Amino acid sequence: MKGLPKRYLRTITISLFASFLFFDTYVQAQSKDSLKTGYLLDAAEEYWPLHQPEEKKDFSDMINHIPIRNGNGFISASVYFREVYELYKDYLWGIGPQDNNGYFLHRAIVHVDLHYNENFRVFVQVQSSFLSGRNGGPRPVQDLDKLAIDQVFGEYSFHSKNRSFYSVRLGKQTLNYGVGSLLDIRETNVRRDFLGAKFIVEHLNTRIDLFAMELMNENPGYFDDNINQSQKIAGIWVTQIMPRKFFSRFDAFYIYTHRTLLNFAQGLGTDSRHTIGTALNFNSHRWSGYTEADLQLGKFNGYPILAWKLTQTFTYQLTDVFLKPALSATTAISSGDHNLQDSTLNTFSPLYPKGIYYGFADNAGSANMIVVHGKLVTETVRGLNFMTDYYIFWRQSIVDGIYGGGGSLLFVSDNDQRRIGSMIDAVVSYIYNTHISLRCVAAYYERGPFLKQEASTPNDIRYLGVTAILRL
Repeated sequence: MKGLPKRYLRTITISLFASFLFFDTYVQAQSKDSLKTGYLLDAAEEYWPLHQPEEKKDFSDMINHIPIRNGNGFISASVYFREVYELYKDYLWGIGPQDNNGYFLHRAIVHVDLHYNENFRVFVQVQSSFLSGRNGGPRPVQDLDKLAIDQVFGEYSFHSKNRSFYSVRLGKQTLNYGVGSLLDIRETNVRRDFLGAKFIVEHLNTRIDLFAMELMNENPGYFDDNINQSQKIAGIWVTQIMPRKFFSRFDAFYIYTHRTLLNFAQGLGTDSRHTIGTALNFNSHRWSGYTEADLQLGKFNGYPILAWKLTQTFTYQLTDVFLKPALSATTAISSGDHNLQDSTLNTFSPLYPKGIYYGFADNAGSANMIVVHGKLVTETVRGLNFMTDYYIFWRQSIVDGIYGGGGSLLFVSDNDQRRIGSMIDAVVSYIYNTHISLRCVAAYYERGPFLKQEASTPNDIRYLGVTAILRL
């Protein structure tokens, strides 16, 4: 790919070649053995086998697997509609134009997945994202893309003799891994995608993804998205599933990013960053948990980068109690820059994370942050569920600034207060079936000493949101 340093392309190539050596490469033309996935956030990862006569059939089953070529291939299709109403009182603590009566976000996504035969596949997904009634118009990137080909790629796949599964994808596609803290589809009104190549190896419960891509600019018009040649990414992500074990999943990853015109409290410049990390899930009866550790090295404007992040979550569920409450506690700490005048950049970058990093209302992201998060989830009857979260935020470094969910600088530090604020939200969700769901969110962000001393953030945030989803 043009502009990607040759040494990193060489690393990806060597890793790809090693994957072939690790698994037996005697090829058999044989379809992938896969169970029905159902609807997923990334429709490109869905798999819909032939409907079985004993299964209850509805309209979606008729379009999710349409046999072609005398059963040698099939077409899967789906339609997704989402309507959101959002009402902010003092959006981003009062920064920028404010909307006092709320606005609507409209989104429709249609995809067609053609499995021509056991080896060749073409996936096409089109999205249309609008908004109406928002004072100040659409927020950059996340609100408006009138019509765009969200994903389009060709895939060649095959099995080896020992049942390893190989897949090569070329085209426009997403990067969606782990819990979305580094690479996520960005579930705002407009999703994020990349253009490039992805190579996937699967063997039993192991999956290895290698990728080299460039970011796509999601422009607001009709079919006007284009390649952002200033933002490049390459890497490898390994996932090992361990069924019926205490440690149920292990992830290890290396991600290289090269981005220009990034803005940190230290200044504006070119960022070439290596992110190395691991994540571990465990499950034991009522207990479950998640641990992640990330280290970032590289160069910012030619000078060293040294940044890091640690995350730990514990969850305890009372399965034999009314409402089956699950209690979770999460702590996360990511580094900030401790000296804006020296040559080393210590600010952690979340790379390409989820759209809203903490909670459901736009606020600060994970860079230069210490977070304590408590959560309660209950399972009520007939698809009705309740969840509440409470967050407390501090700056890890008092000389570094505050960053948005995507890692962009919101404002620099002008005081020595560490505590940013706290947020509480309440979520009621109703899942009628796999096709129809409804969610209502109310949130309140109370400013702490740092924000109260910041002139551009005069008020606390109040938020109300209602989301309705229909899938076919």
